[in-house]
Amino acid sequence: MSNSTQESSQVQTASDLLPILQGQLIRPGDTSYDQDRLVWNGMIDRRPKYIVRCSSVADVVAAVNFARNNNLLLSIRGGGTT
Repeated sequence: MSNSTQESSQVQTASDLLPILQGQLIRPGDTSYDQDRLVWNGMIDRRPKYIVRCSSVADVVAAVNFARNNNLLLSIRGGGTT
C-alpha cells in the first residue's frame, strides 16, 4: 500500500481530509456550495454534508475512504470530458 493510500485510509474527519486533497472540499455555507450541489435533474434537491471536487486518483481514494470511515452515503458524479 502506498503512503498516500495509507494516509487516506486513516482519514476520519474533514480536518484530516483537507491536507491530503489536491482538489476542493466544499461544505454548506461555502460560496460555491449551492451551485456545486446541483444535478442535471432539477427535481432532485439534495444537500450533501460534503462535496469533494477530486483532481486526482488519490483524491478519489481519499474521498471514498473518508465516506467509508464515517458511514456516509456516497454519490459519484463525473464531469465528462473537456
